[in-house]
Amino acid sequence: MPERAIRFTVQNLAGQCAASWKCLSPPGKEDVYLACRELRGALKASLHRTGEWHIAYFEGFFAESVPEEYRTEQGRYMWSRPTPMAPGVTLAFRIVTPWSSVTSQAHEAASIVCVPAPAEGKAVEFLLVLVDGPIPVSDWPGKNTGTQVVGSYALPSGTTVWIIWREIDMPNLPPLRGIPKFFRGKNLDDLKHGVVGMLLFGTGPDGSRIIYDCVAQYKSEEAGPPCGRAGADG
Repeated sequence: MPERAIRFTVQNLAGQCAASWKCLSPPGKEDVYLACRELRGALKASLHRTGEWHIAYFEGFFAESVPEEYRTEQGRYMWSRPTPMAPGVTLAFRIVTPWSSVTSQAHEAASIVCVPAPAEGKAVEFLLVLVDGPIPVSDWPGKNTGTQVVGSYALPSGTTVWIIWREIDMPNLPPLRGIPKFFRGKNLDDLKHGVVGMLLFGTGPDGSRIIYDCVAQYKSEEAGPPCGRAGADG
């Protein structure tokens, strides 16, 4: 049995893209994984059948690239599977991509699903939804609320993994202060002189985890630390 996977991103009419994502399950397994392609396996979310879910660094990257002051126990952020939003339907994860984050070179992967970029002031929200049992081909979670389908696949137990999306107003995130954690080879000079992507992690009121795919923006020391565009500070 081959790997089951859905690859997706946001792309504008000029061919520019935001971060790209892969939702997958190994052959014969019930576990679901979510990873950002641009992080090249350094970090992924793991949704295990047991209900023990976590976000974790790849062991090699954690040991080599994460300074000691940023290390938590085993490099993992753990939580429990959230309460179903409806009988048999669990909203597991959200990815929010603002209009301002669609700045990268187009992706070459033929199998990637490209969702149209949102209008200025808007964002694309991807939803990873687990449904206990099949849904008719003509239907999907949230269809009546304006969502559209990216893709889906079935697990051995009969649970269906769905990636759906919709355009939303850009969330009004509160200001956040902190020291950015740069990915391999990047530093403050890159932030000062170029466009640098940034991922922010949060939790929704329904218990689902959220990743905000933002673009970092440099501010001088007088103005405060670097922050993300579209109201998302880092």
